Amino acid sequence: MTTEQIKNWIKSQDSDFTGRIQMGGVDGNAECFLGVYPGQNQGPAHIAIGGPACTSYDTLTARLLLRWGKSQPAAEAKAQALWGLFYGLTCTKMDGAVVAYAEPGAGPVSLGRGPDGVFEYVVSLKLIYMKE
Repeated sequence: MTTEQIKNWIKSQDSDFTGRIQMGGVDGNAECFLGVYPGQNQGPAHIAIGGPACTSYDTLTARLLLRWGKSQPAAEAKAQALWGLFYGLTCTKMDGAVVAYAEPGAGPVSLGRGPDGVFEYVVSLKLIYMKE
């Protein structure tokens, strides 16, 4: 599974992100944009007894940076909607990958306003997915 598959799945779930989403960065000139960044995997590798050939799942972490306008209520609502796409998500196909479980944390975290006055939020995501 890759961050590109996450990006493509989010676009398929919410048409507001069409043309407003990319991997590894955000368009600093756009008031409404979502950046999908690879996260830092922590802890040991998940390897089953019997080795990699017997390992059926892996994890992927990502950070979703949302910049969504100069209205705090609208930005917060969009951040909650983005977080809600992943809350309680189980057994879902994401652009070809089978996600067994999504953990989006306790909720979106406000980063306040960027230098241009646009409200920013981050969702830290951990996905457990089935290996192919």
